[in-house]
Amino acid sequence: MVAALAVGGLLLAMMIAASGYAAVILPADARIPLHLGSHQHVVLVSKRAGLVSWPAAGAVLYGILGGVSASSLAADWVPGVRDVLTPAVLVVMLGFQVGALVLGAGEEPRSVRPKKSLRPDPRRPVPFACPVLVMTGKVP
Repeated sequence: MVAALAVGGLLLAMMIAASGYAAVILPADARIPLHLGSHQHVVLVSKRAGLVSWPAAGAVLYGILGGVSASSLAADWVPGVRDVLTPAVLVVMLGFQVGALVLGAGEEPRSVRPKKSLRPDPRRPVPFACPVLVMTGKVP
């Protein structure tokens, strides 16, 4: 239980560090997307609001899930669930935050840029489009 809270705290610190890094590298007029359930419910907020809201949501989830996992409500839970729940949710939140910051920068992540030979033929229709490309308007 203590290890789960320690790992959750480390993930929360990584969310704060990601926002701090993005505060330095993102342009002043950057718009950060906030996902409200699905890709159809995305709100673009200002840089400051976006950089604060992602770690704040992570802190709220950390507090709620950590509190529930440590309380008597979780006394009958399988120990693995109590140990994994908080870190797993925070890993997902961190992933969504990083994705939102990449979209706020207005570019594709460097690790997924296809090589020229892998780009689709512009004469053929694209059977599906990557959500990152659709949101940035760079669909081939």
